[in-house]
Amino acid sequence: MPERPNSNGFYDLYRDTLAGNNDPRCITYVAGYGFAPPPRADYERRIIRSYSTGIALMLLFFLLASGPLYNLIFSLEMLVFGSAGGYGVYTTASEIAGMGAYTLALLLPALVYCRRIRIPLYNAFPLEQPNNLAVSLAAVPVTLMTVVVGAYTALVMGVFSAVFGLYPTSPVDTVPADALGFIFYFVSSAILPALLEELVFRGAIMQSLRRFGDSFALLISSLLFGLVHGNLVQAPMAFVTGLAIGYFVLRTGSLRTGILIHFVNNALAVILSAVGAGLSYEVSALLTNAVHLLYLVTGLLALAYLLNNHSNMFSLHPSNTVLSLRGKLASFFSTGCMVALLLLIAVTTSRYFLVI
Repeated sequence: MPERPNSNGFYDLYRDTLAGNNDPRCITYVAGYGFAPPPRADYERRIIRSYSTGIALMLLFFLLASGPLYNLIFSLEMLVFGSAGGYGVYTTASEIAGMGAYTLALLLPALVYCRRIRIPLYNAFPLEQPNNLAVSLAAVPVTLMTVVVGAYTALVMGVFSAVFGLYPTSPVDTVPADALGFIFYFVSSAILPALLEELVFRGAIMQSLRRFGDSFALLISSLLFGLVHGNLVQAPMAFVTGLAIGYFVLRTGSLRTGILIHFVNNALAVILSAVGAGLSYEVSALLTNAVHLLYLVTGLLALAYLLNNHSNMFSLHPSNTVLSLRGKLASFFSTGCMVALLLLIAVTTSRYFLVI
């Protein structure tokens, strides 16, 4: 996150925090010097914990409010339009309610969080033109390559958990056969997540945490992105791809890069699911493996291009903080709200295991 002109460093980066400027805890008495700011490590630890609380509340709202919001929107639709149109109206109303609930539950708390910590929206959501279009385009196949890495990581984790009789599963979506249903499915599965999840995870969360170092911000946003998926089939893939998407957003300075990558990945997954739905298991598996091989080849070619044409391609800005990465992680994950979020995710994840 860029500093303001004439900045003296950490203390000048968005002074207003969740604690507020008038909080007496912001100053302490130092013998011989009078009242002074607290030690920098304590200041960093306190602000990290306040950001952790805000982010945890944001994601708790998303996980807990999505269902009630869906029911509310769907009920309003049925009240206004009724069910005279039969099954078609019912399914269309359900899709619209799902998209509306997803948008409200994910985006509204992110906006409240940004407002609460007083981060300017142009910093929280950097949507300007990428500073290097070639890097943005090359980032797409590189990230698709990480999808394969994430898929095999999930497979290894599944083999390990199977030793204990636990077999991870994930929600299974049925691709609609009719044109209108497929359009709604494509919007809800490819377009909305690419836009909203980038605004929240690579936008509000990652950009606000950059004051504690780009590496820390990238790691936290990717971890939360993976965990919120709520199952051990999708979570490893989401974490690995989140690292790649987040890095290229940082590298190009624009969320447009993340939105592009996310959309292409989701759109290809939807198309592959639609095509595979009409094939036998053996042919579908062969098609999936062929696509993964294509991802690997094109990803390696794009990676070679980036390394050959851009110096220091995979390096991040150094941290301007005094806490170690371990200290920052401990501060972030030890708040009450964050512990509650992790417990809720653990409960959700436990539902997607077959016990044999």
